[in-house]
Amino acid sequence: MQIRLFSPHDVAQLAAVFNASIMEGAQEYYSLTERLAWAQNQGEARSDAYWLAKLADTTTWVALENDKLVGFISLRLCPDKELDCLVGEVDCLFVHPEYGRAGVATHLYLALLEEAKRLNLKRLTVEASYQARPFFEKQGFNSIRRNELRRYLTAEDKQNDKAQVLVNFSLIMSLS
Repeated sequence: MQIRLFSPHDVAQLAAVFNASIMEGAQEYYSLTERLAWAQNQGEARSDAYWLAKLADTTTWVALENDKLVGFISLRLCPDKELDCLVGEVDCLFVHPEYGRAGVATHLYLALLEEAKRLNLKRLTVEASYQARPFFEKQGFNSIRRNELRRYLTAEDKQNDKAQVLVNFSLIMSLS
């Protein structure tokens, strides 16, 4: 397995991993309607332009197996007023379900952790799904709260405030 930095030419494969991870990998934890609301943006697939904009202010690593992108993780730097320093947010971690439990997430996370330590970050945070929460807890993160996120299947649903409520968890880990 190869871990390297994301390049814009990876965007289509990255989007495919995201979609497969949610639509196939998360079916044990979320209903079809919830997964559609999560994977799409008001009924539309998330475009390459969406992904390029989302990842623009992150450091993102991809995992490759035989030149196929099978996972990705991104680190976003955020100011922390309480600590008066920068902290790292694990913004995305997705692995194609065909490569689940094969060490892909761990290899990606270790690349991110190495960078966090190099930057002397004091803390890492993540908003983790039901599926990802056990992985992050195994890495030493502590759950601090349960969140309910409102997502809309269509623009009409948003206009009528007919949301799907997705549950995730805020987790934190001290690096100092």
